[in-house]
Amino acid sequence: MEPSLNLWTIIILMASGHGILLSLLLFMHKRGDRTANRILSALIFVFSLRLLEVVAIWTKYILEVPYLFTATASFKYLYGPLLYFYAKSVTQGIRFNKRYLWHFVPFVIHALIHIPLYLTSRAYKIDLLTNYVLIDNPPISFSWDPYFIFALSQLPHLIFYSFLTWQVIKRYEQTINSSSLTLEKIKLAWLRKLLAGFGGLWGLWLFYTIAITLGTRYYVELDYIVTGSVSLIVFAIAYMTFKQPEIVSDGLMLKRLPRYEKSTLTPDQANIYAEKLVSLMEREELFRKSDLNLAFLAGELSISAHHLSQILNEQLQQNFNDFINRYRVQEAQKRLSDPDENRTTILEIAYDVGFNNKASFNAAFKKHVGLTPTQFKKSKQLSS
Repeated sequence: MEPSLNLWTIIILMASGHGILLSLLLFMHKRGDRTANRILSALIFVFSLRLLEVVAIWTKYILEVPYLFTATASFKYLYGPLLYFYAKSVTQGIRFNKRYLWHFVPFVIHALIHIPLYLTSRAYKIDLLTNYVLIDNPPISFSWDPYFIFALSQLPHLIFYSFLTWQVIKRYEQTINSSSLTLEKIKLAWLRKLLAGFGGLWGLWLFYTIAITLGTRYYVELDYIVTGSVSLIVFAIAYMTFKQPEIVSDGLMLKRLPRYEKSTLTPDQANIYAEKLVSLMEREELFRKSDLNLAFLAGELSISAHHLSQILNEQLQQNFNDFINRYRVQEAQKRLSDPDENRTTILEIAYDVGFNNKASFNAAFKKHVGLTPTQFKKSKQLSS
């Protein structure tokens, strides 16, 4: 068995190398949401290492380093949690704590089950690879052992986390309206595309697993299709971060948006209106209006909605939702910290400060405070 490369393996090897480089760049990137970037970096990194092992098997170079056989098998149990945490970080911001560790229990169990195989001798692994894995049409036989059970469990695990990620995206969508900053919409579109890409991959994986389980003859072309799809996702992520660097850098928050280049609003006027806006919000507490919108607020200041949007984005570096929700969350924090409000439910407080549903309140509170309203209230009760 002489190691060799073909066009498919060269392409996938390039995707793997590209992914490793991209993950390192994202990990070291200092702008934007560093937590989200590092989670995305980890997701791309484990994908890329998995591709690298698959290419080593297909090209038979694994015989040169047999100790690496199945070294990345457990990584499949990292894809789902990392995708989920990335979506949460982009939409809400997260702080890792011990309760998040249970998400990685399947990965740890899978790795522990494979320890006996990891520890087998070089000769045993070469024999296994030579006589079973690397032959043209390996026999497919199943037995209800831990290896087979965990192999079948990978798909439900991925589907479950795709559902959790979809819920995160839907909650984020509820906090965005037509007046939201372009960056928020870019992030929403990006997360939708990312989830759709992974959903398509899980669909291919499901088809592949069912076909093999039902006794379909093994074709390496099926492996090429599934692994090629993983490669496409890696290339697509790289392309999107190049095409829209705001995804990882929040660049739209730091520069004048093209849509304001022809604005007649001068910097001095913008500063004056920004001060009036803040004064109006603090004096009139307009944020308590659940139906407050950009047009109404612009009318209160006697300026156009376009100019108000420009002031929010350039002077205050916030979108309309974040600007209003910050006031609402600050008021909610005061109410939740007040012992006299102990009998008032969190939902009542949410409605009182201007939110019109629990989901948007929880998402906004977590984004601005780093805790859910319930966690925040309990922390205040414990400290008092």
